[in-house]
Amino acid sequence: MKKPGQELPPFVKSWKQFYVLLIGWLALLIVGFYIFTRYFE
Repeated sequence: MKKPGQELPPFVKSWKQFYVLLIGWLALLIVGFYIFTRYFE
């Protein structure tokens, strides 16, 4: 039997932290692409 957090990446302590990091990363990408497209307009 596996432990509940075994399938998570080693730097993440819980699923809540994983989702917060994922949403933060996606938001950073969206903002980055927005600034990129504004800069080269």
